[in-house]
Amino acid sequence: MRDFWDWRFHRKERLTEVDRAAYSQDGYLVNQGKLTRNSYGSRSSRENGCGWIACYNFLKAMGREQPPQEVAGHMEHMLLWGGRVGSHPLAVWWYLHRQGYRFFAAFTCAGWERALARRKAGPAGIVAYWHGRGAHFAAFVREREKTEENKEENQAGGQEELRFLNAVYGAENHRLSARAFYKKYVRFPLIFVLTERGT
Repeated sequence: MRDFWDWRFHRKERLTEVDRAAYSQDGYLVNQGKLTRNSYGSRSSRENGCGWIACYNFLKAMGREQPPQEVAGHMEHMLLWGGRVGSHPLAVWWYLHRQGYRFFAAFTCAGWERALARRKAGPAGIVAYWHGRGAHFAAFVREREKTEENKEENQAGGQEELRFLNAVYGAENHRLSARAFYKKYVRFPLIFVLTERGT
């Protein structure tokens, strides 16, 4: 049965199953381009679903995976203009805040590196940036433990390698440092980065 949101967004059907080709082998959503039949607001998730996909990937990285349809459904209630421009960065923050997560926020590459170097910085985060053709969200995962061996490296300029999810559609092992990612993909000097603040 169609709910209020289906009427509000003028859609005839809502596909709930996510194409298996959109997932990485370890279960992250890494290919937004495969989500043409999954609605998000008045458009498809292929066009504007990067915000909910980043939240889904973040929650999975934190060990609290939820069904993608649930994440998209909750995020959809916070869309502006019917979702024509995708998720607002504050909606992403608010949704994850309501899930119990706290963050170090940054708006520059240097701030991002400082957040990663902090002792309490957690294992995952989300970056929102302008890539030249539009705005995009991607989750990132820190896959190496902060041992004494790499502690100095992490504090010396953010050279720690991060795994980015759904930044490049279909790339399962997209690994770069924060600075290398910024130089390669960011086309506007300001970014919005949320790095989970561990306990």
